This record gives sequence, C-alpha cells and structure tokens, in this order.
Amino acid sequence: MVYFLGRDVHAAITTEHSFCGISVLPENGEAYVDNVLLCNVTEVSTSDEFMDGSVHGLTTGDPVQITMDADTAPSGGLAANTRYFAIVEDTDSVAVATTYANAIAGTAIDVTNQTNDGDMNVTRELFGTSDSKYVQATPNTHHTSIMNRNWPQYDGTGKVTTIKSDTTTPVPLVHSTATDKNTLNDVTAIDVTMSKMDEDLALIGLRTGLKATVKNECTVVITKKKTDSTFSILYNKARCGIIQYADSSKEEIDLDNAVPLAATMALPNHDVVELNNSINVALTTPNRNFGYRMHIELKDGTETMTLQNLCITDYSVNITADGVTEEVITLYGYAEPKIDEANGGYATLTAADEL
Repeated sequence: MVYFLGRDVHAAITTEHSFCGISVLPENGEAYVDNVLLCNVTEVSTSDEFMDGSVHGLTTGDPVQITMDADTAPSGGLAANTRYFAIVEDTDSVAVATTYANAIAGTAIDVTNQTNDGDMNVTRELFGTSDSKYVQATPNTHHTSIMNRNWPQYDGTGKVTTIKSDTTTPVPLVHSTATDKNTLNDVTAIDVTMSKMDEDLALIGLRTGLKATVKNECTVVITKKKTDSTFSILYNKARCGIIQYADSSKEEIDLDNAVPLAATMALPNHDVVELNNSINVALTTPNRNFGYRMHIELKDGTETMTLQNLCITDYSVNITADGVTEEVITLYGYAEPKIDEANGGYATLTAADEL
C-alpha cells in the first residue's frame, strides 16, 4: 500500500478511449460522450433560429458547440467553438441558447443571417471556454471534461485529439498554459493498494510445487474537497467510463444516441461507443477501452504511475470535524500499473493479455 498526501502529488484521470472523453453538466446531473459530430447543418432559419440538418440525437439542455467545415465564420449571432446549450424542435432541427436555463426556457440565440450555414456543424468537444478553441474547460466551472487516454500529462504540454470537420484525421490540440492542466483539484490524499493472489499447484506424479498468480488487483482511493458534483454524476451515469464494442446490427456509427454520425470518428465499421455504467455485462469484459486511467506523479519527480482500466466502485461524501465537505472516490482494476518517466503518463492501449 502507498499513501500520498494531496500536496505531494499531481493526479489526473482520463477515459481509456483514445478519442472520446466525457463531459459532465451539473445543471441537469448528466454526463455526455465528448468529441462527437452530432449534426451537419444544411440551413439556418432567421425567423425561428433553428438549424436544420441530419439527425442529431440531442435533448433540450445538452451542451454543444458550433464548428465550421471551412475557415469561415458561422451565421450572424453565432460564434464557433463556444459552449452553447441545445433547444430541440424535432429530430433534425435544433437551436442554441447561451445558458442551460435559457435552453430550458426556450430562449434561443437570435440568428441574424444565413452566412456560411452550409459549412456549420453541431458538435460536442473536449474544450469548453469561449475565448479559445484549444482550451479545456477550466476546473470547477459549469462544464467539466474528463479527457481521453491520449492526454496523460499535467504540465500543459500534452495533446488531445478532437473532431475537426474539414478533415477525417483527428487534429492534435495543445494545451499551453498551467491553468489548462488535466489535474484533479483540491486532493487531500490518495491511497494506492496493489496486491496479488497466488494459488499453490501440485501436479500428480511430480514432487515440485508451483505457484500461479490468479488475481492481480489495484485499488485507488481519492479523498478530495467536494467542489462540484462531477464524481457523483460519473458514479451514477458512467461508472465504467466509455465502452467501445462491435454490434453488427448497427449500420452507422452510433454515439450518444445520435444516428447517423459522420465518419470523422474514424472507428471501424459497426463500432459503437457510449457511456458505460456496467449495466450490460456482455459489453464490460474483456474490453481494452473499459473504464478510466489514473495518473499519479510526485511533484518533485519525473516518474508517473499509471493505473489502467479502472472502474468507480464506491463514492461517498463526508463532513469533517472542521466543517469541510470531502468526497471519497474508490477506483478498482486488474491491470498491472505502468511507470512512465518521459511522457507524464502511459498512454498506450492496454494489451489484451493484460486484462
């Protein structure tokens, strides 16, 4: 067992998926798959503000962005790469509001012209601030992102792939400042326990005894000050991160209940990606995209311990004697931890024989 004080370590959590992350919206207690192209816009109405396009799969209040196919500006009144909230008219028409409350009230942004409406897309991205298209949502705001497996670093030099509509190749986005760290805030303590279970084997006719490792387990217990409902929502909605699996009945990429989606996800045919709350046992094991990945780095060192394929097994909230509200998140997995010295965290897909 290893026990770290929060002041001594950087700690970050990502999904195991190489492309998709998770966003959490405390306003409605929901979690969403991020890095998604939801709708190709074909026309914008200046009379009722609705954008028409392909089937979007959205619900009123869902967080979205507007991205552009070309290096052009969106229709008047809208801004590219800015966090908006959906107002749904029907399966292929959606407007956007500046806040979740406005979306629920049906108060849409006034679209003043139809400029470049054919270049617009409704997407959901892993960045969430309006001042920069390449910046992750700042910690403890209304929108919090859990990054994907390709974001292991905490020092602002890491990269994350995201959708860019004018190319089928995911574009690496660099987070350039210390405020963009993918680091858990207000961590009090981290308790890491690793154990193996052996069994004695004796073969008939042989005198030599053998031992076989039948179980390799890792448990991470994070204690942190409760500043928002992110982990409570993840525990209830996405306990096992994001699941990617094959389903031959799906003829289109099906993500976050949106059918169809464009092929910018670059997944194999018939692949499906969705939030995983371990409800469907057939989809949970074995799967190399299963769960979350935890990165722990000593602040005075360069080595990072990475624990793979973890699921959130327990969540609780405590009030300390001095009145501080703390939350305790327990993650559990079977893959053997990796130590990475150069990259701020291990980002390679878990090998099939490690699960």
